[in-house]
Amino acid sequence: MAGIRKTPTLGKRGNYFCTNIYRPDGSRTTISFGPAGERTEGEIYAAFGQWLDLFNQYPHKVLSFKSPYEAVKVLINPKTIVTIGELVAKYLKWLEEYSLPMRDGRPSPDVQRARRAGKFLQPYAEWAITDFGPPELVAVQNAMVAYRYFKSPYAREPVGYTRTGINQMIGQIHKIWKWGIGRKLTTENQAYLLKEVRSLRAGNTIAREKLKRSSISEEEFGKVSTNLTSVVADLLRVIWLTAMRPDEVCRMRPFDILQDDPACWLYVPGRDVSLLGDHKTAHHRRVRAVPLTATVQAILRPRMENLEPKTFIFRPADAIQEMKEKRLADHSIQKNYLNQIDPMITPGERYTASAVYTAVRRACQRAGVERFTPYDLRRSAATRVRATLGKDAARLLLGHVSTDTTEIYLLDEVRESIKMAKQLQDLERAG
Repeated sequence: MAGIRKTPTLGKRGNYFCTNIYRPDGSRTTISFGPAGERTEGEIYAAFGQWLDLFNQYPHKVLSFKSPYEAVKVLINPKTIVTIGELVAKYLKWLEEYSLPMRDGRPSPDVQRARRAGKFLQPYAEWAITDFGPPELVAVQNAMVAYRYFKSPYAREPVGYTRTGINQMIGQIHKIWKWGIGRKLTTENQAYLLKEVRSLRAGNTIAREKLKRSSISEEEFGKVSTNLTSVVADLLRVIWLTAMRPDEVCRMRPFDILQDDPACWLYVPGRDVSLLGDHKTAHHRRVRAVPLTATVQAILRPRMENLEPKTFIFRPADAIQEMKEKRLADHSIQKNYLNQIDPMITPGERYTASAVYTAVRRACQRAGVERFTPYDLRRSAATRVRATLGKDAARLLLGHVSTDTTEIYLLDEVRESIKMAKQLQDLERAG
């Protein structure tokens, strides 16, 4: 009968500190903790104690490292990670592989928020995860509130993050710690303690509020429209009438519009990308079908004349040409001279949501109207629909229908949304 094995001890052999241990297969081996002059004896014995605890728990994993110090660094705190920097790096790598990029190729919003949050965690990158608690997270939150940046190269004054944006970044930090639990990088207790740091509340912080307007009057909308080119004004009118997202209108092409029903067309964004189209929730196997009634068709028809099927309906080049013609008429500039003037920026194939946001912001300033955004027009349309036709109608007109686009006109939900769109148009005309 084999005797009880003694607990390994650290001893000095010549100039080296070593210990003898038994491998899981029963064979003996010697582990070296290096020469005496490389580290102090206190550091060597401290590392030996940590290494021995890990060896008793995970012998195979500990012996897979080249040196005991490497094993301690990687495994000691917590089970598979030692620093916050390593945790954030692993989470970002996973998130970037897991999250689908946006349609324009940019990283998903979660990835963007996680990257920003990671920058504020950088001062703690070398900290052990167990050393980071609620006081440190509050310091990170305060740093986010105090941070200032220029939104563009042409901005005159720096701005801070919005209260909502800061809360989202803190939420991402909570997600990082929660993600680490399942991978034994963090513990449930650590993640729970960080939950003590609450979200910023309106009125209790100096962080700026994100502008949101749920209702915009027709008078305000009209004033702003007169300070825009007809291209952008028409684009906004489509949002106003359909409650579409700004980017969906920016990407409209004749090819994406099904005109089987003359009274109500259907717009399926990115219909050539997949059967479900190319939109925000396509990866959930949902199709986006937007009813276009006669009022919307009247806006689109002139812009679709002689247009290639896959050419964008709302184009910056058309707006630039319109501005040239307006300047020629207003200032009597010679036409041959005007044609020699190239635009400062080469116009793209289509408008981007950010470009429309900028145009609306400037138009609001010129019109003396309280600032609103193109997305606020969607909210305003939702408010009108809900007040006129009810909550379910608003859900149908603003939501998404899950099915195959080949049967899109046969869907009860799509038929109902068309019916609601027509009813809303008739009621608005009668009013």
